Amino acid sequence: MTPDLCCVVPTLNSAATLDMTLLSLHSQHQLNVKVVVADSGSTDGTLDICKRWQTPVIYVPPGNMYRAINTGLRGNDSEWLAYLNSDDWIYPDSFARLTAYGDAANADVVYGNCDYTDGQGRFVYSLAAAQPSHLLPLFRKRCMGFAQQAAIFRRRIFEQLSGFDESFVYRGDGDFYVRALLAGLSFSRVEGPSVACFRLHEKQFSNRGLELTEKEADRIFNQPKMKASLGDELIFAKWRMNNLPHYLIRIVRESLLTNRLRFPRSIETYSHR
Repeated sequence: MTPDLCCVVPTLNSAATLDMTLLSLHSQHQLNVKVVVADSGSTDGTLDICKRWQTPVIYVPPGNMYRAINTGLRGNDSEWLAYLNSDDWIYPDSFARLTAYGDAANADVVYGNCDYTDGQGRFVYSLAAAQPSHLLPLFRKRCMGFAQQAAIFRRRIFEQLSGFDESFVYRGDGDFYVRALLAGLSFSRVEGPSVACFRLHEKQFSNRGLELTEKEADRIFNQPKMKASLGDELIFAKWRMNNLPHYLIRIVRESLLTNRLRFPRSIETYSHR
């Protein structure tokens, strides 16, 4: 039976958080989900966790997360594809909600809202995803209007775009979705509760290469079609205003946490692993 969706989890010494990620993927309701771990030589028990969850593992040489993701996704027959970082998770009904909405809307990419937690999984805040017509204007403001963890995409557009650009180390997901938008592909947003959870912690991938992260951002955004306009400024301001309650919750929650973390910039400033 062909899975309805295939999700790849790239790993490298991910034992501290992988159990929750795999639990969330193997607990999806009303959907046949294929889970593949693309590992790059873990030595910390990651492979034992995969064996316990009976999750197939493929080896991909270390050095580029997007190469691991592409390797895991290529050759799959599933209509829908996704990838999930090994320290994040998705809620039990999320893939069913996303695929059902995508099929009904005949969309190429479907996404929803996302929750954010601290390193121990305690809720910190949520952030509401932008509406589809605002995604490209927000990207022109160097903002990604939804979290990668909360998105799925069709296999045909993965093939059309030749997957994720492996010349990127940190910004490959942003590049992928910008190329999809510029190609005129259809994006749809699922309303309602968050579909995924992003774990914030100091060892996060995107916190370890801020200089290269900015250089990669320049590659994406310093092109003629990505020049921001006054209209983009207004859309950016409106989106931030709509998320004001979430920002206030974040401030309160962070002030209550006893173990304060150095949180990366949230998706409105386009910070990714």
